Amino acid sequence: MVTLPHTEGDWFVPIRNARTGPVITSATDTWGVEMVITQSADSHIRYAGVGDPMTWQDKTATAGASVAFRTIAHFYDADDPSPEAHRELSNRAEDQIFRGVLDVPKGLHKDLPNHLEILLPEADLTPERPAAIISALRSHFLLRSGEVRRDMKLTERVGLREIRLTLAVCIPSFIGIAVCSQFKGNALAEVIENVLIIFCWVTIWQPFQSLVFDRWTQHETAKVYRKIADMEMSVQAV
Repeated sequence: MVTLPHTEGDWFVPIRNARTGPVITSATDTWGVEMVITQSADSHIRYAGVGDPMTWQDKTATAGASVAFRTIAHFYDADDPSPEAHRELSNRAEDQIFRGVLDVPKGLHKDLPNHLEILLPEADLTPERPAAIISALRSHFLLRSGEVRRDMKLTERVGLREIRLTLAVCIPSFIGIAVCSQFKGNALAEVIENVLIIFCWVTIWQPFQSLVFDRWTQHETAKVYRKIADMEMSVQAV
């Protein structure tokens, strides 16, 4: 059994392994909670889960994501005067949690974690604050999911308009290309033909970018935000 002491960290709680060894993929604490663990080249371990001490095991899991903050001031938006249970998260906190949930071991193709643990200094935690933090987390990520889905609808509308613009540009351009191709050896005709071809490619690519890649990214982002809002959550002192 190896005891891993907590230390401070902006993103995750970095824990130094007591010995040099291969990449550790998971561990189970004394309460039987499985934790995903990865080890970087500098022998620091980032883990997801709770419990200390831990016993190493030869298996992988996606029990949960653990994100640590140095202070509660990094967690909330300083410009939001709302009650704590409904206060917006800071951009930094949102980004840390989002990346923490997505940060699974390389090569592990599984669903997102089903538990989110927020780690804060013990001095910042009062008896009623964990419930308020969890409420703020759910409210924030539900709101962000809705915002991204509205952005996705706007992207769809813009993409459909871009298709109409593409047709309006490409049809005359195709006619021009066909005409220019009849004048082989004419330098001016070849220049115009090449310009029209490039112009068509640009106008064809833009709606494809909007309706496929941009919309797909927004759709997946909204799903992750919603998943975070629906996760089991806990707040622990470090």
